[in-house]
Amino acid sequence: MKANRLVLLAAGGASMLALSGCAQSGDVAARVGDTTVPTSDVDLLTTVQCQSLDKAAKDPSQGSQVQPVARATLRTIMVNALVDAEVNRQVAAREHLTYDKTQLASAVKQYESTASSAPEGDRDRYRDLIETILRGQLQAIGQIQDQFTGQQPTNDQVQKAISDFEAKMRAKVDIDVNPQYGPDKDGVAGSADPSLSLAVSSFAKHSRDAMSATAQTDSTWVNDLPADQRCG
Repeated sequence: MKANRLVLLAAGGASMLALSGCAQSGDVAARVGDTTVPTSDVDLLTTVQCQSLDKAAKDPSQGSQVQPVARATLRTIMVNALVDAEVNRQVAAREHLTYDKTQLASAVKQYESTASSAPEGDRDRYRDLIETILRGQLQAIGQIQDQFTGQQPTNDQVQKAISDFEAKMRAKVDIDVNPQYGPDKDGVAGSADPSLSLAVSSFAKHSRDAMSATAQTDSTWVNDLPADQRCG
């Protein structure tokens, strides 16, 4: 399997945009074992990804292919990506999982143009986060590649296999995700309703779905969001 099969985000937050009306609580998005996943890292990845989608949407050669997405959705994706990266790091250190350093360098290089668009003071941190996420994916691939022997798997098949592997790895690490991200018992953000009350209005229900890892967000609702609440 080639490094270019890795897709960090096909669609993909800056300060916490609480559609449910809840305020951001500190700088702790999650804890994985003894390690903290900072909200500031979630925010940085979301901001850069959102800027990338906005730029692509304005490009005549790409605009028609860009699907607008709520920032809340991106934020959920980023929380899960960072938690999985930390799970992979801890499990890899414990079980001595390896990865192809040449593939990692090649995969990280694909994000250099995106990194250059990040705030100058955050570019090195952005690169570090991307490298950590991609390294974890490569370590996961090393554990699943045997099931694809003699095949040419699609990216969707690879990503599903990675997700299944990471789900097993989660069981080996204590994970505590900030309740505002709607985690389930396994620490997967967007799997439970993060609101403190029942969503009764149409806006509240769409807001809840936007933070979900599984619900399909209504595209018309996303397009009608204020510019600072959507990307692309």
